[in-house]
Amino acid sequence: MIKKTALALPFLLLSGACITPKVAVNPRADFSGIKRVAVLSFDGPKGDLAADLMTQSLLEHGADVIERQRLDSVMREQSLTASGSFDPATAKKLGKLLGVDALFVGTVAESTPQTSYIVSQSKNPRVTNVTQVNGGTVYSEGSVMGMPNSQLLSTTANVSLVSRMVDVQTGSIMWSASMSYEGFDIPSAMSGITDAFIRSLSPVWPELYHAK
Repeated sequence: MIKKTALALPFLLLSGACITPKVAVNPRADFSGIKRVAVLSFDGPKGDLAADLMTQSLLEHGADVIERQRLDSVMREQSLTASGSFDPATAKKLGKLLGVDALFVGTVAESTPQTSYIVSQSKNPRVTNVTQVNGGTVYSEGSVMGMPNSQLLSTTANVSLVSRMVDVQTGSIMWSASMSYEGFDIPSAMSGITDAFIRSLSPVWPELYHAK
């Protein structure tokens, strides 16, 4: 059992590289007019982290992104909340105040952290003790020092993100994407998703470097 689980993670990482997000692009959207953007905090657990990683992925692909501290300051001054359900008037107001052409909003739909647990086996009587866990793929991290007949197992972290790019002039959704992913921990899983999101934008948004 343990030998099989030890092989699960390499397979997961190789197959995960081929996973792509579910994407929808507004055929009427004019991406050529989008020069500068802002990323709002995502709804849901770890929403600030998701927004920070989305910002990093955008910057790595050449986008001009406003500093999130300035964005947060303007949001507080205007008594606005970071929510994915912006109306056109609010989007236009933020666009004017921040000097941006589009906003990225989103939701952390699922965020299950990586979990470790110990499987131990006693000889007399022969009993296997396993701590029940919830998570993703299980893989072995080897034996536990000082505990004979034991193995340290871990589950991968699971994350699901949904994101939208909103035109501040019209309030229309230009692009939308959703994706679920597994990683060693929540940040690595989120980073895998945000990188995939921005790669999906590269063919339609001239300001981005083409996906590698």
